[in-house]
Amino acid sequence: IAPMYTWAGFYIGANLGYGWGDGSGTLTSGGVTGPLSGSGDGILGGAQIGYNWQSGPWVLGVETDFQGTGISGGFSAPANGVVGTERTPWFGTIRGRVGYAVNTWLFYVTGGGVYAQNKISGTAPAGAFSASNVGWSYTVGAGVEAFVAPRWSVKAEYLYMGTPDSAPVPPGAVVTGSTNSSLVRVGLNYHF
Repeated sequence: IAPMYTWAGFYIGANLGYGWGDGSGTLTSGGVTGPLSGSGDGILGGAQIGYNWQSGPWVLGVETDFQGTGISGGFSAPANGVVGTERTPWFGTIRGRVGYAVNTWLFYVTGGGVYAQNKISGTAPAGAFSASNVGWSYTVGAGVEAFVAPRWSVKAEYLYMGTPDSAPVPPGAVVTGSTNSSLVRVGLNYHF
């Protein structure tokens, strides 16, 4: 008898991926305002848990995940004499999913919130500096998932993340600007 596949119910899994991003804006310090830019990338991995409801081919779900990352990069504001590095040690998302099932395949779009820890360190005319904080932003994306066994599925997805509501800055500086971050990842889920 052929196994029955359903997307409804709880699932848990793990994932591995790659993230990248860049940003630009202005930095004001010591009465000087100049351009600020930076970029970074790195690998990421973590776990996800979620729940789906299915009605015919339509699948609605909620999912949360938590990722550890090696994402890092550099930034600079030459007019202000500021040079530094930024790291994202971890982040997580809380998202909704809307999908359409075709046989053992699920095609979906997803969106929600993302929270991340960002750390910076570097040098400025006043000396060395470091700072850290956790900021929130939005994330949207799309993916595809497919059953490879009655309770096991594999997935691949892309997420875009917008500018966070707050970010660490050098002491005494005011920063304005925006960032664009993306990730691609593959995952394995077990369905209960």
